[in-house]
Amino acid sequence: MKRNYFKATLLVGLAGLFIMASCEKEMIGTEPGNTPVNNFELFWKTFDQHYGLFDVKQINWQGIHDQFSGRVNDQTTDEELYQVFSDMIVLLNDNHVNLYPTNGDLPVFPGGVLSYRNGELKILKVQEDYDLEVVKKYATDYQQLTPFIGCGQLPGNIGYLSFTGTDPRKKAQKAMNAALARLAGAKGLIVDIRGNYGGFDPTAQYVAGRFAAERKLYMTTRKRNGPAHDNFTSPVEWFVEPTGNAQYTKPIVLLTSRFTQSVGETFTLAMRQRDRMTMVGDTTSGCFSDNPNFELYNGWLFSLSVGDYRAADGQSYEGIGIAPDIFIRNTREDLLAGKDLTLEKAMEVLDR
Repeated sequence: MKRNYFKATLLVGLAGLFIMASCEKEMIGTEPGNTPVNNFELFWKTFDQHYGLFDVKQINWQGIHDQFSGRVNDQTTDEELYQVFSDMIVLLNDNHVNLYPTNGDLPVFPGGVLSYRNGELKILKVQEDYDLEVVKKYATDYQQLTPFIGCGQLPGNIGYLSFTGTDPRKKAQKAMNAALARLAGAKGLIVDIRGNYGGFDPTAQYVAGRFAAERKLYMTTRKRNGPAHDNFTSPVEWFVEPTGNAQYTKPIVLLTSRFTQSVGETFTLAMRQRDRMTMVGDTTSGCFSDNPNFELYNGWLFSLSVGDYRAADGQSYEGIGIAPDIFIRNTREDLLAGKDLTLEKAMEVLDR
């Protein structure tokens, strides 16, 4: 997915090439050759040396190698190799793991959000429970301040803030100043991240700080830094604290969906440390870590989660997602009828 590819590119650009080094060394000078077997082994080995969630998800990666290696030989076609990789990816249950074939004949996999409901796997290709254009029918004075931040006033003196991704820090600061100045008199605020697919964690941390009254730990992160599955950097603690020239500290409802992922989820962890905050909507996607891209001998790219991100209490929500306080999900039919029942439930909560 494009949103994940952006986050991976950002990580590699900012953090350097150390994560790619092992893969690159294999591909420089001693490249075994572009064969299906070599591509399979490189795919498996790159995960083995860089994936950060084997222990969290109780994945026997050697067992997966043994399970799938017999399906690959030198006569394996691109289509067959693609299917093998896709079947392996599904077992990880990780929306930050994506396969990007580069020959144009095969689609990105999974090309949507993996969602397990009642034991059944579905790939959600299109978000059908949220549409900002429907929201604008409720917030008739809605104003888009940046590509990712917008605000408006809802009936009953309730404010509305849409946060769908992360702008550059200065642009986000300016937008949040304008939004909170406009919404300061609202008795309650709805912060909508149902369409937040990812971005830059420090900017989301700043935005969460505009709703904070005190400094609180909300997340710890660590990254794989060695070949053993338990080789990680020392944990980094993330705190949410008051930021900007003013904070909104009245009641807030946070709207989430299955498409709320990555930075949308780390933002959710920060907001959950806030008093007078209710989470309404659907369980989030369950993919938090940075996910850089790696290249196979055949030119295909794939992304994988290199980190272990935990909530303040040590809980990992990878592959699980963060459940709302009040579960409600729009249908496509609701939106086509111009109704956002999730938004209406949030307004009801703030009207109590």
